[in-house]
Amino acid sequence: MLAAMLAEGRWLFALMVVPGLVGCAASAALSLRGGRRAGGDGGGPEPDERPASFGERAGGDGDIGHRGIRCPPWEDLAWPGAHDPLAWRRIVRDWLSGPSLDVAIGMAAGGVFRLDLARRGPHALVAGTTGSGKSVLLQTWCLALACRNPPDRLNFVFLDFKGGSAFNRLAALPHVVGNVCDLDLAHAMRALVALEAELTRRERLVAERHAGDIGQLDDPPARLVVVVDEFHALRSQLPDYVDRLVRVAALGRSLGMHLVACTQNPAGQVTADMKANIAVNICLRVRDGMQSAELVGSPVAASISPSLPGAAYCSDGERVEALVCARARDLDAMANAVCSAGRFCATPPARRLFSAPLPRLAVMPRPRRAAPGDGHDVDSGDGPGRDMRSGLAFGVLDDGVRLEEARLRLGEGNVAVVGQPGRGKSTLLSVIAEAARALPGVQVRFSRRGEHGMERVTLRRRGRSSTGRGLASPAGPHVVWLADDADELLDPLGDDPMRGEFADALRDPGVTVVFAVESSRHVRVPEHCATRVVLPTGDRPTDLMDGVPQEVLGRFTHEDFGTPGRAVLIGRGRAMPVQCYLLQSVGETP
Repeated sequence: MLAAMLAEGRWLFALMVVPGLVGCAASAALSLRGGRRAGGDGGGPEPDERPASFGERAGGDGDIGHRGIRCPPWEDLAWPGAHDPLAWRRIVRDWLSGPSLDVAIGMAAGGVFRLDLARRGPHALVAGTTGSGKSVLLQTWCLALACRNPPDRLNFVFLDFKGGSAFNRLAALPHVVGNVCDLDLAHAMRALVALEAELTRRERLVAERHAGDIGQLDDPPARLVVVVDEFHALRSQLPDYVDRLVRVAALGRSLGMHLVACTQNPAGQVTADMKANIAVNICLRVRDGMQSAELVGSPVAASISPSLPGAAYCSDGERVEALVCARARDLDAMANAVCSAGRFCATPPARRLFSAPLPRLAVMPRPRRAAPGDGHDVDSGDGPGRDMRSGLAFGVLDDGVRLEEARLRLGEGNVAVVGQPGRGKSTLLSVIAEAARALPGVQVRFSRRGEHGMERVTLRRRGRSSTGRGLASPAGPHVVWLADDADELLDPLGDDPMRGEFADALRDPGVTVVFAVESSRHVRVPEHCATRVVLPTGDRPTDLMDGVPQEVLGRFTHEDFGTPGRAVLIGRGRAMPVQCYLLQSVGETP
């Protein structure tokens, strides 16, 4: 083609083609030269050669760095020459020697390969293609850390975006404060939010003590190691939450928080902000020399043979070292030994950093009813005191990180329950009535609108029942009035005969009115109520008009909108999702 251009006198086009031709020729020459060198090594595996098991033997292929490295089971590296047949006793002795993140995870050419995440880290990035041994490396590393540190000095959060298979066998360790996988993205999102909250808590703790880092505190919190398997999957499925891990990488050093991220391809998957704070890079077998160069500054990891799972290169910014990762002889037995050591030391498991999402069904536990002689004189009209101030438990509250019991506090204003038919308003009133009856010094009044006006109103008090419409006197017991289908009572143009009494009750400080309505158009805050329990409809304009913040609506899924009893508790300047209780006995009514 170049000759034809020259013959026709097209000099400009010829000049444009020449650089490309020169580049192709140079690339072909380099490839031919590299192929001759590889062929001259004579180190390729023979067709009948048996592949090496994990960490058993390295060498015998094109990877010069791992030749001659033999790696025994991890137990032999951790306790060389140990004669104690009970592994948990060896673990207890290590715990008593003081916490440390310096652990053995494999073998190098010069002997046992040890990695101190606190000194050489504080964060690490692990890369390797499928079958290279990434998950086994993470398991061994976490097991080694757990055997070296007690649960009150070291905790784990496992984020497994490979279906949960990587850390299932370590989930029972007393060090684990969270374990989620990509099969439940709602749980994974809670984990990332919890990590950000924990980071903020530690920042505040260090600032309050005027310390430089967490290690200067007299009683510092346990170090937290966050392990992410398949980081690229996390980034693709939860892109809006990756910034929380970036914050951990940026600020974790002084706060005792460490990040170990594992991915198949580090190029383009790990942000530049994260890489700037990650000092330890471990590269197992990869398919492309550029991926190896991304981590360890050299394409050497691309030459690791597929028959050598566990072979890797580690770079800490000072040197690049070849190693073969160890595998535990019996991972399950060692995990059980760690649990046994915790029981022997009477060390309770670490408190969970976050909880699972709200359940689809929550059954009301039986409230403890006051017994005669327990200090509450029911018939004397004594105030409910501390029991009343504790409030009425009606469901499970979700603050975005943990679950707790949702309560309505008496004497702090009325409560509006807003929701369409079939969403669980009447059931919620039944639950509140049951909880109120268990409190001493509390009267329960229930009213429901029937087909022909208000049904009979009953006044229930512990130990007796009476019929009446009078409200409690200031010196008498606190009254809880539960009004179902109260739309007509709030309508300024309504003609219900009980409207006047209902309006008086709303203003009476001795009465807590809990009323259920289909629409909030007649509900005035705070004149009518201080707290609202809204059961969202899924129609955004309607839910926003009912007072549900847009941020909370964004956390609701299609299934949440269809779950009976799934509501939003609005009050005290907060709005949080809640799953309302069901009564234990089906068909139980006030």
